[in-house]
Amino acid sequence: MKKQILSALLLLMATVNLNAQSRGEVDQALNKFQSQYNNKQYSDIYGSFSDRITKQINEDMIKKTMAQQFDQFGDLKSYSHVKEEGQFSYYKVVFTKTTQTLVMSLDDAKKIEVFRFVPYTPDGAPRVRSNFVYESPNGKIYGSLEMPDAKKPVPVVLMVAGSGPTDRNCNQQGMETNTFKMIADSLRKAGIASVRYDKRGVGESAAALNDESKLVFDDMVKDAAGFVKMLKADKRFSHVIVMGHSEGSLVGMMAAARENAAAYVSVAGLGERADKIIVRQIAAQSEELSLKAAFMLDSMQKGNTVQNVDPALQSLFRPSVQPYIKSWIKYDPQEEIKKLSCPVLVLQGTTDLQVPTEEADLLKTAYPKATLKIVDGMNHVLKAAPADRAANIATYTQPGLPVSKDATTALVAFVNTVSAAK
Repeated sequence: MKKQILSALLLLMATVNLNAQSRGEVDQALNKFQSQYNNKQYSDIYGSFSDRITKQINEDMIKKTMAQQFDQFGDLKSYSHVKEEGQFSYYKVVFTKTTQTLVMSLDDAKKIEVFRFVPYTPDGAPRVRSNFVYESPNGKIYGSLEMPDAKKPVPVVLMVAGSGPTDRNCNQQGMETNTFKMIADSLRKAGIASVRYDKRGVGESAAALNDESKLVFDDMVKDAAGFVKMLKADKRFSHVIVMGHSEGSLVGMMAAARENAAAYVSVAGLGERADKIIVRQIAAQSEELSLKAAFMLDSMQKGNTVQNVDPALQSLFRPSVQPYIKSWIKYDPQEEIKKLSCPVLVLQGTTDLQVPTEEADLLKTAYPKATLKIVDGMNHVLKAAPADRAANIATYTQPGLPVSKDATTALVAFVNTVSAAK
């Protein structure tokens, strides 16, 4: 739960209306933060954030978030400017225990309006290649295309990431799996192309999201559909298969239906409305909070905005994110999958702590022609993992741990079957 809260808070600090700023002003704000952070002056840090952030996150939550970050990262030793992109400033930030990239911006009052850490790639290591870009109405969505050696058009798999600030490689703050990167490599070796991308507001696509309160679920579907349309028009590809992971399962499902993709793959996807799963996930931490969450979600399901949110649930149900939740929970995956008219693969692991195998069964029942593949001992991030919670979660921070071979084998076989039928 702590990692979920930290990720949610950091995402809030990265989705804003941007204003003019100078490099020197950002340097000055970061220097001030470094001193306050290292001296654990968390109340002073809270006062450095913009009104927009402090209206939605109380001081106690900021204190807990910064204390957790200090435990994970250690002292902030140094920082150096990397680049300016739009009105975002990027810095390499060196902590005692890790090195991160900080994305930062100020408002007109010179308060911190954007403040988000993303994984840093050390100098000399291969960097993310943004060689496939979708020009959305809100800005550029950056992606990576992996192409096999081929003299004729090849099938291409579009990968759609899951919830929160998850990037093209299936990584986010507190979670580094490289799952999508590994899948892309397996597909390339099998003669299959792939595209994976940073969602709007995430990674290199940060500038494509200016105001969190304006974001709705269909925006994510439109972005995925935009990529499908681009790929279908590209003569390098014979046909497009959409693969959605976790929350991205529903996004990809709807995009595949809208753009008539050749096939669709659900990986660790929900088979029922998201509000039901959210309640169950919270219940695993606290039955009392799950009852409160259920009440709020029921109210949002009816189109209402919840004003009095329990502080422990503020990061998940803050007012600015409620429009997105309301637009998300209205969709039933069992109904949406019926809108497809293409081959479908439903892929699920038995040790997934977030999405049980019953969800895959629901999708299979709703779309009987689907191929259902249950991988024994595979968790939510497609790694081999035991049912023990601590050992399972530990794989979320082991980027070198390989993706389940059974999963990649099933995916490649499915794509080849689709291709043979064309």
